[in-house]
Amino acid sequence: MEALSDIVIPKSMEEARELYSTAYADEGGMVLLSICDSGSFGLRIGGKKFQISTGDILILPPGMVIGKSGADSNKGGRKDVKYLGVKYKAFLESIRSGRNVWSILMYARSNPIFHLSEADRELTSNYYRVIEGKLRTQRSYYYDEIIRALLQCVIYELCVILNREMGTADDNNVRSKDVIFKKFMEMLAESGGRERSLKYYAEALFVTPKYLSAVTNDICGISAHELILNNVASHIRQELEFSSKGIKELSVQFGFPNMSSFGKFVKIRLGKSPRAFRKEK
Repeated sequence: MEALSDIVIPKSMEEARELYSTAYADEGGMVLLSICDSGSFGLRIGGKKFQISTGDILILPPGMVIGKSGADSNKGGRKDVKYLGVKYKAFLESIRSGRNVWSILMYARSNPIFHLSEADRELTSNYYRVIEGKLRTQRSYYYDEIIRALLQCVIYELCVILNREMGTADDNNVRSKDVIFKKFMEMLAESGGRERSLKYYAEALFVTPKYLSAVTNDICGISAHELILNNVASHIRQELEFSSKGIKELSVQFGFPNMSSFGKFVKIRLGKSPRAFRKEK
């Protein structure tokens, strides 16, 4: 598996299923894309059986339950399947300005398989090879920016393809829970880790804290409060590792009443004290 902070490339369906269930579990899960260039395999998704065959693309939003369903049907022939997993938060960042992209992603909850034309298969495979190749290169200036740009290109190219296949997804078919979850994840990304109150997010979304947690548990299996704290911890880790700000300055930035409470939070969430992080830099 080649990995970046926002992207994983599984090498098999078994690895893809495992990563889909575990990777980024504390950050809202992942979106899994799979392109079948040859062969065929079965999956059970959300209790339903699906067969993915040559020319098909599989799109799985986070929170689905997947398992193998039946034997591969390529009868000893060559099976060529490509997999790409994207952190859900990174996916949201990539589609922030694309309203129809979100509708398509939600439509995929009940219709996860689309068939690609030969030209579309070649295009998506070319993008995949470029991303895979870039992930293998040594990190350098603008590395992350290039990966994000490539990811955004892939997502929008898929939208062009899928809109031809299905027409524009009707927003009325999008579950209200999915809309709330999307907005919540966007708020977390925009907060920069500075807001830790579940009540704050719930009120902004016009729901109760209990309902917001029910939504996140339903979609990704994690309470809203836990997602909030993990988001804070993620931003703190980034500051400790890559910024030159003092610990006192960071405790103020993230809204802690004092350095002691900040240190205690970091120790619990990240497994070591802020000073220990700085010593390892």
